[in-house]
Amino acid sequence: MTFLEAQAQNLKRQLDASPWLKWAGAFIAVLLAFFIVQGLEAVRAECQKAAIETELNVRRILALKGQDVWFEREKSSLKLRNSLEAQLPDVATPGMAQAALQTWLRSLTSGFTNANNVTIRVNRSGAVENMEGVLRVNAAVNGNLSPRQALTMLRRIENSPNLIVVETITLQSEAPGTLNFTINAYYRVPVGAVK
Repeated sequence: MTFLEAQAQNLKRQLDASPWLKWAGAFIAVLLAFFIVQGLEAVRAECQKAAIETELNVRRILALKGQDVWFEREKSSLKLRNSLEAQLPDVATPGMAQAALQTWLRSLTSGFTNANNVTIRVNRSGAVENMEGVLRVNAAVNGNLSPRQALTMLRRIENSPNLIVVETITLQSEAPGTLNFTINAYYRVPVGAVK
């Protein structure tokens, strides 16, 4: 008789001698089966959730299939970008960009009298993120202008051949009217000229 057979017979004798041990063994077997089923249910729920997410992603991708609108958007975006880049004047250094903006603003305000008290302040310049070789120069213009004069000045800015964006504007129409605005002008500089 082997060791395992001897142990099996010993266990059988103990089970025959104690009926409550049979019930305890059956209860343990039921608990183990319950925990195994519960674990398998959790695995099934996770697999089902992953399958649903995968199916939703596939449906989204299939919904985009065949849509040529993205190619048209790419073309229009490239066209817009190229037209905006064409409005960037070339300058050698950031200092020359600031000087060019200040000169342009002086010519813009040259028609106003001393009573208008127009001041120009070129504030700062810096590189534009994700656009190598493009410089943004900020300037502020303040003056005592009537609403008509302010509108004329803003139209001149709007009609500029260079890319200039009005960032903020404050217009008070009470006598004497005041106009305060800041602009960003964009210039193309040699790569590496802006730190």
